[in-house]
Amino acid sequence: LRPETMAGQTNCWALPSGTYGAFAVNDTDVYVCSHRAARNMSFQDIFPEFGKMTCLAEVPGAQLIGLPLSAPLSPYERVYMLPLMSIKMNKGTGIVTSVPSDSPDDWAAFSDLKKPKKQEYFGL
Repeated sequence: LRPETMAGQTNCWALPSGTYGAFAVNDTDVYVCSHRAARNMSFQDIFPEFGKMTCLAEVPGAQLIGLPLSAPLSPYERVYMLPLMSIKMNKGTGIVTSVPSDSPDDWAAFSDLKKPKKQEYFGL
């Protein structure tokens, strides 16, 4: 991830068939990510107790699609969670930022979602 590209972020991707967890980081913050990513973060002093994480809820990826998000470095007040079928839940967080101006794959996936039948299928 190149930080200078984040000004071009238009959306985030999630796997509709994936299972995500909502993990307590502290009294006010919750991270939504794959269980594997949370486990890895638990050994990086991100959660209150080393090697342990608290899953508050499991969230089907399909429920994340269409949610508004805050992307602090994006010029947009809100970006949205969109579906991407090629996400691997055993690599990274399972949530992927999208910068179509710098990624041909993001551009292709974003363009593909402009098709009315795709939008209807995913409820967009």
